[in-house]
Amino acid sequence: MIIGVGQVTDRPIHDATPESRPHPLDLMVDALERAARDTGATSVLDAIDELVAISSFTWHTNDPALLVAQRLGLGVTTTRLTPIGGNIAQQLVHESARRILNGDVTTVAVVGAEAMNAQLLARRVNTRLEWASQPDDVATPLDPSDDRTPLTEAEYSQGLRLPIEVYPLFENARRARLGWSLDDQRTHLGTLWSNFSAVAAGNPYAWLPAYHSPQEITTPSAGNRMVSYPYTKLLIANVPVDMGAAYIMTSYEHAHELGVARDRMVFPQHGADANDHWFVSERPHLDDSPAMRALWSTLTGFGVAADDLAHVDLYSCFPTVVQTACDVLGIDAYDTSRIPTLTGGLTFGGGPGNNYTTHAIAAMVDVVRADPTSQGLVTALGWFSTKHSWGTYGATPPASGFQWASPQADVDHLPHCRSEQRSGDVTVESYTVTHARDGSPTSLLVAARTSDATRVWCHSDDSSLMLAAETSEIIGQPGEVRDNVLTL
Repeated sequence: MIIGVGQVTDRPIHDATPESRPHPLDLMVDALERAARDTGATSVLDAIDELVAISSFTWHTNDPALLVAQRLGLGVTTTRLTPIGGNIAQQLVHESARRILNGDVTTVAVVGAEAMNAQLLARRVNTRLEWASQPDDVATPLDPSDDRTPLTEAEYSQGLRLPIEVYPLFENARRARLGWSLDDQRTHLGTLWSNFSAVAAGNPYAWLPAYHSPQEITTPSAGNRMVSYPYTKLLIANVPVDMGAAYIMTSYEHAHELGVARDRMVFPQHGADANDHWFVSERPHLDDSPAMRALWSTLTGFGVAADDLAHVDLYSCFPTVVQTACDVLGIDAYDTSRIPTLTGGLTFGGGPGNNYTTHAIAAMVDVVRADPTSQGLVTALGWFSTKHSWGTYGATPPASGFQWASPQADVDHLPHCRSEQRSGDVTVESYTVTHARDGSPTSLLVAARTSDATRVWCHSDDSSLMLAAETSEIIGQPGEVRDNVLTL
């Protein structure tokens, strides 16, 4: 069970200096102390025998969990550092639950933080931040990972490097599949994300706790530039944040020994983890996630039903993955009576690197405690909608004990798309137009298909073609690729 959660959000103030902003270590220590206080017991920190640090985007030291333990004077016997992935915090709930039940560990704490706003301020004034570090002889307890490079050489070569260049391909493929016009798409995206901002307005830990109208979100402006079509700045994960979060897990018996009150206990009930085909090039449909469908099938096999999920937080780095998850669950993504976030999502709640889902779990624990007969679902993902972890929570113990499975073998056996760089006639499958910081378009990035359904990655820097891609539907149009350059 989870017995304590803690969140800290240190919003910037006007004229803040880099030196005045919190360090990642400060945020982690604060979050873990809050989680311990949240249990209502006095000796929880001393009971932690394993402390896991979520890998940071900005703070790179050998063993951050050890620094947290040393700052708090803890006698933790094991420290760990996770690999990269927004799915990790939820995956750790599943892993820790199984290990606690097996008697492999007694009390596990998971903590993470980012100080990307502080780092951004430092870059603007060309200042180096002096964050805590460790000597080279301190061992790195990095968890093993079978992750490969996240993109193929062909994907990299055509300009696909960051999530903001890949996820719009999924979004535009969705638009074409549903038969939406470009205006229809803007309306849906604005409605969805405006609903998320309404949730953030009531979240005391949100980075941007204010309501934004659909028009404000989708209309490019000086403060809301187009980043990669159709995504403006207010439609993407907000990563320059200073935020930390933590949770503490143990067994019922040990929680009772520590003096944790029954109403503080929240039980992970079911969990499932699986990856989609690793490379985007291999996926037959860009706006689909067979892994999500497999995870939901696994959870429903455990007896979970969508109608029983009173509280839902769907991973929300970009609108496309929220819509895909809602399709899988069979719920209306745009329904204001059931907005699928507890935090406001990674735009408005804040997107602290690999650690967003720790905040989502903390929020879920709070709402389940307040609604003790309810059940909730947290979903998480990493890389390019590649690694997925879904789990349910409740204030009562699951009738059959914690249940977990991985349907990875089922996903792996699904068809793969063939991808090859070649010249010739193609049909546009999906695309995005990337933009510079001043708002000007820089490149059209395209996924195309040949007559035998082979996927070809290509691009164009033609200004008229980039304009056409943002003002009319080019998906489904025939074109020609020569030396990786598309012409229509």
